[in-house]
Amino acid sequence: MLLLAIILLIPAGTSFAGPWGRGMGMGPGYGMGPYAYAPTNLTPEKAAQLQTMRESFLKEITPLQSELFAKRSEMRILWTSANPDGVKITALQKDMQDLQGKLQEKSLQYNLEARKIMNP
Repeated sequence: MLLLAIILLIPAGTSFAGPWGRGMGMGPGYGMGPYAYAPTNLTPEKAAQLQTMRESFLKEITPLQSELFAKRSEMRILWTSANPDGVKITALQKDMQDLQGKLQEKSLQYNLEARKIMNP
């Protein structure tokens, strides 16, 4: 019995041994982005241009991400109250969707511009 238990536990234990991280599809600013598909033969000028563009993109989305984080925290507080206010929750959900939309738009524009640099 002990041998059978060990044999069954080994695959379960190793399944958690994979890489950790944000992964793909977590929203704007996350995932692999255009760097995953970047050709290895970029000129130093193009690499610098991509780096500058990336830094600008991150500066642009950081306030939006912070605001979204604050709204998520506020949403948790609203949901954990004794009598959740449906009107406030609905309005907050709409605000969060608007912020997510803005982040996705900025991410899309960044990725399209980065692809132009990598694949002229």
